[in-house]
Amino acid sequence: MKQADIIKHIATSAHKAGAVVVSEIGSQTMWLYSVADHPSNLYLSGPMGMGPSVALGVALANPEKTVVALCGDGSLAMNFGALTTIAHQAPGNLIIAVMDNGTYELTGGVSSPSQAVDWEKLSAGFTSFDYNKVDLNSALEFGIKDGPQLWHAKIEASETRAPSFPLQPTAIHAQFKKEFTR
Repeated sequence: MKQADIIKHIATSAHKAGAVVVSEIGSQTMWLYSVADHPSNLYLSGPMGMGPSVALGVALANPEKTVVALCGDGSLAMNFGALTTIAHQAPGNLIIAVMDNGTYELTGGVSSPSQAVDWEKLSAGFTSFDYNKVDLNSALEFGIKDGPQLWHAKIEASETRAPSFPLQPTAIHAQFKKEFTR
């Protein structure tokens, strides 16, 4: 499967269930905006690898909502320490969905050192799932109780560049703040 297809599937299921979607900078944000823009999406810009950390904050601040972080394998490899903090905090409402294509997609497919990562072993402290074996609708619709979860999706390296992302950080902040201060 391609990253855009998986992101669309996860985000559409998440939105139906009232979940929040946090996207890592780069191709995850670009694809999410392109295939499933929604007011409850939090599009990140800035330092690479901060998606899981930001999603943890959102999950802890909103324990009644499921939070899904869309992360690339390369960007997650830049912040493995976040997984330790998440496992320690153990929020039952947090899902980290890793899009693993073995490359930094945004930079034209440069190989990522994450190719050497054994995601199943790395997921100690998480309930771990192979994306292709997860019933997304059930997991999201009924809320997760055995989180945090790490979903691993082995995807094809894309030959198509993600569409450009037009929003500026101030607009993203205003949209997200409006959604959560009702």
